[in-house]
Amino acid sequence: MQVMGEKLDTEKIQHILRKCAPLPGLECLDGSEDIELEEIGDGNINDVFRVTSVKERSQSLVVKHGPAYIKCLGPEFPLSIVRLKVEYNALAAFQRICPGYSPCPYYFDVETNAVLMEDLRDHSIMRKELISGNINMETVKKIAYFLACVHRDTHVSKLSEAEFEKLQQDFQNEDMVSLTRQYIFTRPFDKTDPTNRCSEAVQKKLHLIYEDPGLLDSVWKMRNLFLEKKECLVHGDLHTGSVLVSNNSAKVFDNEFAYVGPAAFDLGLLIANYIFSYYRHMSTQENHDTHRKFSQKLIEACYLTVNTYLSVMTCTVGQRHEYLNNLLTETAGFAGCEIIRRIIGTAHVEDLEGIPYAEEDALEAGVRLLLGHDRIHTIDRLMVIALMLT
Repeated sequence: MQVMGEKLDTEKIQHILRKCAPLPGLECLDGSEDIELEEIGDGNINDVFRVTSVKERSQSLVVKHGPAYIKCLGPEFPLSIVRLKVEYNALAAFQRICPGYSPCPYYFDVETNAVLMEDLRDHSIMRKELISGNINMETVKKIAYFLACVHRDTHVSKLSEAEFEKLQQDFQNEDMVSLTRQYIFTRPFDKTDPTNRCSEAVQKKLHLIYEDPGLLDSVWKMRNLFLEKKECLVHGDLHTGSVLVSNNSAKVFDNEFAYVGPAAFDLGLLIANYIFSYYRHMSTQENHDTHRKFSQKLIEACYLTVNTYLSVMTCTVGQRHEYLNNLLTETAGFAGCEIIRRIIGTAHVEDLEGIPYAEEDALEAGVRLLLGHDRIHTIDRLMVIALMLT
């Protein structure tokens, strides 16, 4: 019997395929035919494989499986493997609420704790596209629409008390919530933490964080909000590396961090990642005019994201005006935390790596958002403060 957490191989995956066969449209992936196994994931936490039929190469699927520790840090950092069950549940919920905006989940194998899902081999990672200077506003709009639909249809104001209690039970994800608490809200803001790392250019800016009690108080406030506000089902790790795009298609994936929390957390992380791309292109000197024009598109993407989200996310608690003001305040605070931790914490983003000017500018944007989040009630104000627009 396979021990949960052990790395999968061809034989073990064949065993899983035999248990879930037949899968519609994937009849050659029934565990009796030869398969080709390709590791395609480069994430910090899980192993991801593409499984292709040798007989019929058009038939393929993705298997996601996680070790019992944080992959990028090693076995000395243990992590519960139940996160994959949460991911399967989230994919199923996403398909039910907003069909076609995330990979279709095929099967969850209890024995190995592995998720089988749709292979979107014709899509590419959105972050890679943004780095290359490609953006499709239709996909930006679709991501915001998907997010608003999920938040709206699982919102505490829409569900009955019994339904919302069941939602919380289905998405109890304590280990992943703890991981987020540590690596977004705690470790990066502790200057003695050994998992932190940053460039020499950023080291000169660290006093902006560690020597500002007001900023550290704001981080503590956002941390408590993340842990205590039970508002709706959230993706929990929504960034441009967890979205696949192709032409006008957008598919949100990597949702093992899903839990019931504040809607603004997803929105803040997404906006922060558009800001990373903005500063990357603003700091690129070669073909500078082209990159500056692309940076303007990323500003448009932030506006389009929030405006689309607000047009669809109609569920609120209390007066809508007050709710929206508070939503943007929280979004700004969470965006500030995400920006800072991606520059001085353990998990960086490709957008900024090796571009010190971009790192410095983005870090200062994160600081401004955290210090000013209480004064931010609109996307206009958020962008003015984050990017120092006039």
